[in-house]
Amino acid sequence: MFDVPARSPRRRFLARLSALAAAGVSWPAAVRADETTVMKGTPDDTWLRALTGKHKTAFDVETHKNGNALQQGKSMLDAWKSEYQLEPPAVNLVMAVRGTGIAIVLTDALWAKYKLGEQYGIIDPVTKVAAVRNPFIVANVQPKGLVTKEQTVEALQARQVLFLVCRNTIGGATRKLVAAGMGTTEQVRSAIEGGILPNVTVVPAMVIAFTQMQERGVSYVYAG
Repeated sequence: MFDVPARSPRRRFLARLSALAAAGVSWPAAVRADETTVMKGTPDDTWLRALTGKHKTAFDVETHKNGNALQQGKSMLDAWKSEYQLEPPAVNLVMAVRGTGIAIVLTDALWAKYKLGEQYGIIDPVTKVAAVRNPFIVANVQPKGLVTKEQTVEALQARQVLFLVCRNTIGGATRKLVAAGMGTTEQVRSAIEGGILPNVTVVPAMVIAFTQMQERGVSYVYAG
């Protein structure tokens, strides 16, 4: 089952999103206030127009949680197919990655350069030490690993799952790595922006993306 965020200082609910429940779908606003910054410019919202299925769900992937959201995503798609004979594009699934979940959508080069396994507490179950490569992509799948080949980012993308990450999350990761002595803000931010996995969409702020999705009838699930 999916976790429901506890009422704690770490996961404060935004009152402004709670008001959106009147639209018909109750979304827990598990987005911190520091993720509400709107970036300048005109964002490309093409990704929203792809959400045309009758059944639309967004997973709030706030933490990497050792790939839990990826595992649950595969399970959900499998259930739609086996029990209801429905597949994408009739079913849409969005992985809204933020917080420590960002590690899921970063390349091996960044994992090695910034020691992301150590930084985010991701232990390789085979070596029993901090992971040195992204264990959530197909190239690094191994027996008794954190995810199976079918649960990897690429496998889910092949099933039309949309992955989002927001610029405010990139900013948070940048601050974390700079504080760990990994480089300057400009250096780290630039590296992260250039090291996001292919076909992952960068949005200005996840709280806005959640709002836009709710306005289009996308259901919310806290999956990380």
